[in-house]
Amino acid sequence: MIWQPKRFCAYCGAPLYPDGEGAGRCATCATTFYDNPVPAVAALVRDAAGAILLVERAREPQAGRWALPGGFIEIAESTADALRRELREETGLEADRVELIGIEDEPSRRYGRVIVVCYQVAGYRGEPVAGDDARALAFFPPGALPDLAFVSHRRFIEQAIRSG
Repeated sequence: MIWQPKRFCAYCGAPLYPDGEGAGRCATCATTFYDNPVPAVAALVRDAAGAILLVERAREPQAGRWALPGGFIEIAESTADALRRELREETGLEADRVELIGIEDEPSRRYGRVIVVCYQVAGYRGEPVAGDDARALAFFPPGALPDLAFVSHRRFIEQAIRSG
């Protein structure tokens, strides 16, 4: 699937026409629709030796490739709440405390553009077990990371390593 701008009104179904400012305007009810980036979160989890937890993705986009645990933010969630939910769903871990690492954005053929908020998990409970969104999970030493699914995840890891 390749991202495409919205073509029809979500309220009345009429065609949208360009408004000249990057949005679509409904020909019937005059509602304006913006094609906004999709917000997501990523979790950077380290074990006692400093190895980084990665999940092998079970679903598109990038199925079969390794990534930080994470996913899309649901409408009623804060970024930290979304991170805790995604971490629990994908790894079975419960985050005790999270610290913001940074925010990155990257183009996406499927979603247009994704904005990713990454947190370092400072303490967690449980034993990591791959959830339904993950084929597998493993801790990798920072110098032996596999090819990652998303450029933003590599940047987050590099930033965390530089910060100590």
